[in-house]
Amino acid sequence: MTTGHHISRVPYRVIEHTADTGFELTGASLPELFANAALALCDLIWEVAANPKGEPLGEEIRAEGGDPGELMVNFLQEFLYLYDAKGMVATNVEIAAMTENALIARVRGHRFEPGRDEERLGVKAVTYHQLFVGREDGRWRARVILDI
Repeated sequence: MTTGHHISRVPYRVIEHTADTGFELTGASLPELFANAALALCDLIWEVAANPKGEPLGEEIRAEGGDPGELMVNFLQEFLYLYDAKGMVATNVEIAAMTENALIARVRGHRFEPGRDEERLGVKAVTYHQLFVGREDGRWRARVILDI
């Protein structure tokens, strides 16, 4: 049995779809929106042990995109890569620098621990399907659909 806690401390709403799932969320600023999206993605994928014993890991992510939507997809894909290539589960995301077309993020987490951490959702890719990143009612909003 895994004793875990949710990584995300941001409110998001799960969107159910046939072979996909996704989420919608908000942020007061574009950097906050992107950090929230990364935490929501990680929260959907993993149940993380409350006191991880896995090797602490830190990474810097650089992502680019032609617009905020493409940047969001490219940014979130980096978290799937970190897990696939390095076994890293992210628990903290800080946007260090950002424009509407590029960002640098500092990511902290640990190496996935079988038996303590649990993979909840196998995500194949972050998609462009119904993607939305923009301002509505004075807040930044995002809708992201994941291929599972």
